[in-house]
This record gives sequence, C-alpha cells and structure tokens, in this order.
Amino acid sequence: MAEQENKQRIDELTDHNYDGIQEYDNPIPGWWHVIFLGSVLFSVLYVAVVHFSPMVPTRYEKLASAQEKAEKIMFGKLMEIPMGEEKVLRVTGNPDWLASGEALFAKNCVLCHASKGEGLIGPNMTDEYYKNVTDIDGIIDVIANGAANNAMPAQKTILGTNDIALVAGYVVSLRGKNIPGREVEGELIPPFPAPITEDIEVEIDG
Repeated sequence: MAEQENKQRIDELTDHNYDGIQEYDNPIPGWWHVIFLGSVLFSVLYVAVVHFSPMVPTRYEKLASAQEKAEKIMFGKLMEIPMGEEKVLRVTGNPDWLASGEALFAKNCVLCHASKGEGLIGPNMTDEYYKNVTDIDGIIDVIANGAANNAMPAQKTILGTNDIALVAGYVVSLRGKNIPGREVEGELIPPFPAPITEDIEVEIDG
C-alpha cells in the first residue's frame, strides 16, 4: 500500500528540478478557468456597453446631469422665473442666494468695483447714483452685456443666467450703504422695489 502511494506520488512529480526542489504536476482547478474566462467575457461586454452603447450616458452627460441637479438644489424654483426684476428681488430677499451673489461678485467684480462695492476703476455701487442704469433691468443688462464701450465688460460669456441674477441681486442690496470710496457719478434714480422674501417651493426630480 505504501509502495503504491509512493509510486502515485512519484508519477505526479514533473521533471523540473530547481535546486533540488521538484513540483507536482497538478492541473489548474476547473473553477479557476471558469473565473478567468468569465472575467474575459465580462471585460468585452463592459467595453461594448459602457463605451459604445447609447444606453449608458457618457461621463460628460453624467456631469451635466449632476450639475443640473445641483442647480435645482441650490436655486429651486428660481430657475423657472424668467430673468427680470422679480428674479433679482427674490435673490435680494434670500440670504443664501444673496451670499452666493456676494461670492460671485468677489470673484468677478472686485477688480473694478472693490471688495465692498465702493468703486475703484468702476463706479461706487453703494450710493444712490448710477451710470447707464435707471432700474433693476438696467443692472441686469449692464452685467450681461457690458457698458461704456466695453469699459464694463460683458459677463454673459462667463456667468450663466442664474449667476447674473445672483450678482444683480447682490448689487441691488448694496444701494444706500454709502461706503466711502469712488466719488459720486451718474444720476439719482428712483428707489428699487422691496426684496421678495417669501419662500419658493423647491422641486427636485430624481
């Protein structure tokens, strides 16, 4: 019996001999082959579906969808209000949106209008006098399209519609603060309407 086991063991050894070490001639288990072939098949299907199938959105489409959802969370119903006085007044009456407008102002406008809107190259935004503007719609137009032969550059290529509304809302909120800075320019215009403070219902799909 022992001799038979020895013979079976010797038969299982390969002819390979490395520093006196021999290896058994044991086949790779069948389950390993199944996993390997399954992995190969899965990789082919993955490439075909993910990279070439119209059923799966591209990474750019996923990014656009994520940005749209983020905007819905941030802006809610404000996105559905047409650009105009009401949209800006709702920004002015909402502390969170107003803070976003201040951040955009700090990023894009301080070079000309200074950190608090008191004016540097551009006019002081904190008094009661305005150039190229007679109402809130005028503020929107100047931000979007520029003014004074591009001395005030158009921002519509940099800022989206909601961003322009946020900046306009912040600019409206600066009126009457009378922060010392650039001297008074332009004409005294009628007061702006009061901010709209009532909440807007937020609807988020998905």
